[in-house]
Amino acid sequence: MFLDPTGAPLPAFTVDEGTGAEQSAEFLQTKEDILYTDMDLYRCIEGKQYHDVVGGYQRLDVFQLQVNRSRKDPVNFTEGSACQN
Repeated sequence: MFLDPTGAPLPAFTVDEGTGAEQSAEFLQTKEDILYTDMDLYRCIEGKQYHDVVGGYQRLDVFQLQVNRSRKDPVNFTEGSACQN
């Protein structure tokens, strides 16, 4: 079963390999197949700001990305026992 950004169910279907015909289906519990739906991605943009509709995970209150733009030395040389394990 597929849901749109408002939580309403979207019609789903399978495709017959031999004829290419679409067959209406809500769940795939007793057979192995691929369940398809037609989704308006423009309606998903607002919802994606808060939750990734394709299964990712965004928690802006927990995770933070920082970029340190200061120049770093490519090599640091040390003397004596600092190099030994």
